[in-house]
Amino acid sequence: MGFKAWYYAVLAIYKRNLKLLRRQKQLLVAPFLLPIVVLILVSTIMGGSDDWAIGLMDKSDTDSSHALVDSLGDIHSKIAPYFTVVETDPVKAESAVREGRLQMAITIPEDFDDTNKVYTETYNINTDMMKNVKLRLEHGLLKEMDDRGDLKMKTKLQTEKPYAIPRSAYFAGSAILLSLMLSATIVAANLFSFDRENRTRKEILLTPVNLHAAGYGIMLASGTVAILASIPTLLLGVFAFKLELNHVIQVYAVMIPVIVMCATLGMIIAHYLKHFHVIQPIIIITFIGTFFATGGFAEISMLPPIARGFSDFWLFSYVFEWLNPLIHGFNTHLRVLQYGLLILAGIIGVFIIPFIYNREQRSNISGGQ
Repeated sequence: MGFKAWYYAVLAIYKRNLKLLRRQKQLLVAPFLLPIVVLILVSTIMGGSDDWAIGLMDKSDTDSSHALVDSLGDIHSKIAPYFTVVETDPVKAESAVREGRLQMAITIPEDFDDTNKVYTETYNINTDMMKNVKLRLEHGLLKEMDDRGDLKMKTKLQTEKPYAIPRSAYFAGSAILLSLMLSATIVAANLFSFDRENRTRKEILLTPVNLHAAGYGIMLASGTVAILASIPTLLLGVFAFKLELNHVIQVYAVMIPVIVMCATLGMIIAHYLKHFHVIQPIIIITFIGTFFATGGFAEISMLPPIARGFSDFWLFSYVFEWLNPLIHGFNTHLRVLQYGLLILAGIIGVFIIPFIYNREQRSNISGGQ
């Protein structure tokens, strides 16, 4: 068979699959909606606001207490202020803390000028969030002591990078990578399985053109859909979750071999599992688990030991580990070895397809036409 005939066969399958997906819109629900749902949930629940709600009561009402109030209002990270004072009434603040609606209530007592004491109340001191809010308060108090000239020892926080990003932006970057990988895998699996489910597999297997042309047509279609499906997640991240577009074109270019490998993986899964109702939940659960447990939700260094150990051999975790810094501009490029390994993954995906279709050709065809 000549290359021209093979090319037209791949192109025909590609066009046919895109038309099929437009008609069978249920096959596109997970690729388009699932990453958005994940991003909204994690950003709403865990991304939150970087300026935390507190109650601040100044019972002293002196120049010193006013200076402390101003200092607590001025302290901020590289992203946002540390605190937003939402309550100044002692009774309402105490009630709000006990109900978990305020992170902390800070009271400056009447004898503050004499004692330099402040009183705090938190909902639960044992959580990481409560420890964080107390550290923020400590930073504000140290700043006030420094301004007054009472601080005998100073500390300076030197961050690894010159700027920071909101947690919601980190989630958004990971959600884009999740969208590309999940979409390529599940769309390829759905298209591969469609012919079996709808009893049209025999026509493809009996074609005079090499069988794997159908596989490459599926790969192109799933790659196209993966890129299109990631755009809503990208736009949501930019306009709602403070994601800045650093090196976005480079990220998409680097993801192409990953998309190719994911499409091949989807066809492998469909070949062995065969049915939609089995294929889809397995792929969805696998990639959701990958997002939360191997670097999408939090950096690998922040994961529990068992998750870090699993990430060492779970290849998809390296996509999050290598590309998230690129998305957010912490790196301007990957290392040569990283580029090489990603390209190798794509090449392996391309060369596996003929083996999948050879196995598919040897398998039984049941159910008639």
